[in-house]
Amino acid sequence: MADQLNIHEEDDQLAAAKRLWHNYAKPILGGIIIAAAGLFAWHWWQDHQQSQSEAASLQYQQLIQLTSQDSLDDSGRQAAQSIIDAIRDQHGDTLYADLAGMIQARLAVDGNDLPAAEQALGEVRKSSDRDEIRALAGLELVRVQLGQNNAEEALGTLESLQLPEAMSARGADIRGDIQLALGNTDEARSAWQNAVNLAREHNQELSGIQLKLDDLAPQEAS
Repeated sequence: MADQLNIHEEDDQLAAAKRLWHNYAKPILGGIIIAAAGLFAWHWWQDHQQSQSEAASLQYQQLIQLTSQDSLDDSGRQAAQSIIDAIRDQHGDTLYADLAGMIQARLAVDGNDLPAAEQALGEVRKSSDRDEIRALAGLELVRVQLGQNNAEEALGTLESLQLPEAMSARGADIRGDIQLALGNTDEARSAWQNAVNLAREHNQELSGIQLKLDDLAPQEAS
């Protein structure tokens, strides 16, 4: 009887983790990458517009326009991948190449190919010499690992990251997701509350956390 209860508890925890991924992680991943790509690209263009390759800038803008669409068909995905490959081959040491790799990961997530997303994010972390990009790619890698039900691996990756203060709230948010997937509701609540506090401290808006905190109560009462 006890074994059956444990099995049911594990099933409930797995179901909660999957529900969390579909409701929050997937859309957040896409939004973060697009927003960060635009932000980093804008500052990079402002600071280095005279020295940057015009071809790389044009290619990147084409990629942003193409991948900003609500949905891409197979031909659109192939076109996006061709641009990504061109940016990496021709401008591999630029920020454009880093951001192209992030967008490649987002496209893989959109296509439900999480192993491909994990590989793309790993390549960005390995190739980039920009701390902010490595940290951002690391956070998204954690989400992708969690989306593959690898909570322990995701926790290990998160622990290995050196996050800037500006990303500390997002790191706490993801830690809460991991703890819920592991069945540690108290730890999840603590991490999410910490994320709320950090977001307020840094004047950031981190959507979805209060919903996740609210979701814990009915699950525990059932």
